[in-house]
Amino acid sequence: MVEAKYWMFNVVADKTVDSNIVRRSIARFFGKWIHLSHSPNPSAYNVLITQDCAEAGIVSINTVKICLTRQTEFNIAKAIEYGRAYLRQILSWNKNTYILASDENPPEKYGIHPAFDVYIWESKHMDWLLNTLKIKTGKNPLIHKRFGGEHYIYSGPRITGLLKISDDNIDIYAEQLSSQLYDNDLDELVKTNKRVIEKYVAISREFLGSLGEPDRVIISFSGGKDSLVVLDLALKHYGREIVEAIYVDTGVDFPITHKYIDLVEDYYGITIRRVRARVAENIARRGFPTRSNRWCTILKSRAFKEEVLRIKEKHKKILVLVGDRDTESEARARKPPVRKRGEYLEAAPIKQWATLHVQLYIWINKLPMNPLYTMGFYRLGCYICPALTSLERFIMIKKLRETLSSKPWFKEYMDTVTGR
Repeated sequence: MVEAKYWMFNVVADKTVDSNIVRRSIARFFGKWIHLSHSPNPSAYNVLITQDCAEAGIVSINTVKICLTRQTEFNIAKAIEYGRAYLRQILSWNKNTYILASDENPPEKYGIHPAFDVYIWESKHMDWLLNTLKIKTGKNPLIHKRFGGEHYIYSGPRITGLLKISDDNIDIYAEQLSSQLYDNDLDELVKTNKRVIEKYVAISREFLGSLGEPDRVIISFSGGKDSLVVLDLALKHYGREIVEAIYVDTGVDFPITHKYIDLVEDYYGITIRRVRARVAENIARRGFPTRSNRWCTILKSRAFKEEVLRIKEKHKKILVLVGDRDTESEARARKPPVRKRGEYLEAAPIKQWATLHVQLYIWINKLPMNPLYTMGFYRLGCYICPALTSLERFIMIKKLRETLSSKPWFKEYMDTVTGR
């Protein structure tokens, strides 16, 4: 497979900025996956850097202007990262819904940072949780996920409540911050932002088209929303004849996810390859995985790669697509959108998307979503995952205890979480 000649991210430095410093900054902090050009690329995400402005601003759906104060390599790198975050996070409130890629009327105290994320809690699914936590909101509140597990709940332009969701135990701090409630109309949200999603999809497909003509496209399918979107994009871009999906079962996966895999197979008329990583069998010897010792991930990655190599025995040009997004973790944000994995390429076509873009794509295309998300899960894994937050453990106790109580290691895991 030839080296990709397409850049997902494009930087433009105007005449007030020394392009040589920008070039050195890109080489030092990003490598070859960000391109420096003289003009915006209509098929990329563009960050325009200038000293001739007072504040950042949206130029178009895929282009942002960032103000530079000091021309150093480090400051330029920070400006590029802030610009990418600004593009995917900025939004405005307009009467009854939110408008993406608009900074004309942002919600109050709405911050932008590369580590933040933004998404919607659908009232028909999430009212039970908010009622339990005694937080009142308008319909379909917006969640702004920030540092330290802080989740600001917006009703229209106002911050209604605050949740502090820890990485430990099952405790959730909840505080009502305002009684001003506005309803967010989901139908209007989808209608208003359809053009934004269409642009993001066009960039993703241009990106895929730059990666050559693979004999086989393999989706790393976790049963989560991100891998669902990547699967849907791949099937539409390449056709089902050369697209396959691989699901790695750890032995401690949610039963709901197993049923969901069946549903996705029926929905698309495909067969998803299922391989086993022996996580459940290793817990007795190695203990539960922790944030500092995620040995389970090593087993999952190994099982996936072994299956990819089996496929490669029959196909020369293999392309693996993953649902990695920058807002998920610092490690994923640092990864380039294309990387060489030994005998095949791996690519992340939705790297720039916020969770809200993913949700909108799913709603627009009427795709079936894993029910765990409708309960309030932010990310999916197994039910002993070290990345589970107190909110997800709280949901497991309130909503899933009956279905999980007989599953391997669930009781022992919850005992360690609750300190029993």
